[in-house]
Amino acid sequence: MDQSHEFCLVCCEPLSVAAIGSCDHRGTCAVCSVRMRQLLSDQSCILCKRTLEAVIMTANHSKSFEDYSMWGTVCRSGGRELTYDEASQSFFEDEEAYNELVQLRSLSCPKCPPGSREKSGMVNMKEYSAHMTAKHRLVLCQLCVENRKVFVQELEIFTKNELRQHEVSGDKDGGPFKGHPLCEFCNVRVFDDNALWTHLRRQHFSCHICETQRQVTNEFYANYPDLEAHFRNAHCLCEEDECLAQKFIVFASELELRAHCSSVHMSSAPRSRRHVP
Repeated sequence: MDQSHEFCLVCCEPLSVAAIGSCDHRGTCAVCSVRMRQLLSDQSCILCKRTLEAVIMTANHSKSFEDYSMWGTVCRSGGRELTYDEASQSFFEDEEAYNELVQLRSLSCPKCPPGSREKSGMVNMKEYSAHMTAKHRLVLCQLCVENRKVFVQELEIFTKNELRQHEVSGDKDGGPFKGHPLCEFCNVRVFDDNALWTHLRRQHFSCHICETQRQVTNEFYANYPDLEAHFRNAHCLCEEDECLAQKFIVFASELELRAHCSSVHMSSAPRSRRHVP
């Protein structure tokens, strides 16, 4: 098979080392396959969606999955045992591809010279980040560390000024990333638009009447007092003390408010329309 015409369906790079499973489809390269299986917990074939309990990373594009002998975590081909990667439940026939993966996942400092004492030895991301700051005056974007499904060595490293630009305006080369959205109420940045939407829904307030009547879904208020002021100005808020304490007792029309006052407060008129000494 002519490898020059094959490309990974995820990263679109030439498919030199492919992942094959029991379906025998070659759709992803070794790195993208491991990323899907380990970081995204997705063991399905990108083409037929069959769940693949194990895959084999091979540069031999003429072999099928059945050409390999497999027993649990042992896989052989031509009398040779393949390297097993437990994190992704993958077998590597190509050692160079496996070593590349190990390097991508390592906590090895990309700035320290090879062989130096500080080149490796970090045991977690906290130590890795601390080393970058103390030794090289560089920082990682914590939002990217916590949310991007990439390997350690694929994370960008910034100066403090570069990090500020990354957060505010995104890729300096004009790429698709436009920065991490800011919650203007909290002055806190979140990972992406979906995270901002979730944050606004959980931490702030919206008007259910506006959402129903006007189909407005992107107007938010910092806190309940601000929302209550909106209720009072734009809708029909029940001003009785018990309803104010209960919160969210507001109506779309004067007629609905009068019906509420009649049934709950034994009055035919809202408090604001009655003479209250």
